[in-house]
Amino acid sequence: MLTVQTSMKFSILTTIVAVLLTGSLQAQDSTDLWSKAKANPNLGRQKFIELKLHTGGHLYNGEELSNALKHGYESVELRMAWMSTGKQEWQRALNYPSYGIGFYTGNIGDATVLGNPSGIYGFFYAPFHRRKRHHFEAGLSLGFTYDLNPYDQDKNPLNDAISSKVDVYFNVGASGVWRLSELFDFVYGVDLTHFSNGRTHTPNLGLNMAGLHAGLRVHYNTIRNIVQQQIDPHYVARIRPTYIDSPLSKLKHKQEWSLYGAFGVVQADSRYGVRAFYGTASAVLDWSYLYSHVCSFGAGLDGFYDGSLGLVYGQRYGKVSTFDKMLLGAHIGHSLHLQRFDIVTQAGTYLWRRDNEKGNWFLRVALRYNVSKYGFLQIGLKTQNGAAADWIEWGGGGRL
Repeated sequence: MLTVQTSMKFSILTTIVAVLLTGSLQAQDSTDLWSKAKANPNLGRQKFIELKLHTGGHLYNGEELSNALKHGYESVELRMAWMSTGKQEWQRALNYPSYGIGFYTGNIGDATVLGNPSGIYGFFYAPFHRRKRHHFEAGLSLGFTYDLNPYDQDKNPLNDAISSKVDVYFNVGASGVWRLSELFDFVYGVDLTHFSNGRTHTPNLGLNMAGLHAGLRVHYNTIRNIVQQQIDPHYVARIRPTYIDSPLSKLKHKQEWSLYGAFGVVQADSRYGVRAFYGTASAVLDWSYLYSHVCSFGAGLDGFYDGSLGLVYGQRYGKVSTFDKMLLGAHIGHSLHLQRFDIVTQAGTYLWRRDNEKGNWFLRVALRYNVSKYGFLQIGLKTQNGAAADWIEWGGGGRL
């Protein structure tokens, strides 16, 4: 009798755990609970494992590394992704994206000069032009790469692209996804990968790698075997989501003002022969307008301070004031809103500066986390004249 009761308690407990995975615990009878749970077409969690191979060439604008980079690069990535079902409105607005974590390792050129880098990152796929067996998707990845062989004046003087063992890893691409079966997808496409330390160490031309990729996805559901072995041997949980196609709510256009402040640390250009570190600061006043459920555009003013300009102007002009290290700019921008995260991209120009040391325009790519309705934290990369890193911005702000 005790064995039977124990068995019944275990069965009820197992059923409750399965139902909790779907957030639909409403009754106490185990049979009724399971009936309600399996009525959910997305019971469990649909995921996929993706293995991709990359090959391509370097977009390098220096001279010292030309021989080390002439054979291009090859790399392999392993990614694990969570698939969205459309349960939340932003998922439906972005055509049911997927997101996850990935691992990278590769050969980017002469290993004695560049090292054998690996990396870990988070990524996001936004599908478009979706068809029954084939669709395309835009991908964005951000993380860190390590095991690089950095510049050293005596031991590694040729490496003018990388001067630190750990760099920021950034990848953007477009892929086609061909459904081979319920279990497998074939993936192919083009992408651009960027390594940079944000001028925290110099020299720092960075590495830009453009090429092709191809790979395979394997879909699975985390509770499929558990359900069949412990609850219902006849039930087969779906390994691909059934998309919820509820209409989007009526869009409420809104305007927003935000104030953002950040700091950073840089080194001056290595040609000055000074290895000291200098502080940077950014202050941004921004206006934005929500034009869709997940997107907004805007414009704003930027104030910058770069302490390393004191060294540059000291050698160039002999006399330097605090105002010489400051710049005033203006930008236009766009933001993609993903629940509590925003992907911010901005392009700007300078309204005032002492001379043309910073070039004529800049970009900002940033990831923002909205701590509350009125406050946020943000990390971003400011560039000069396009892809050349100027500094990494660490900061936060508030909005109205």
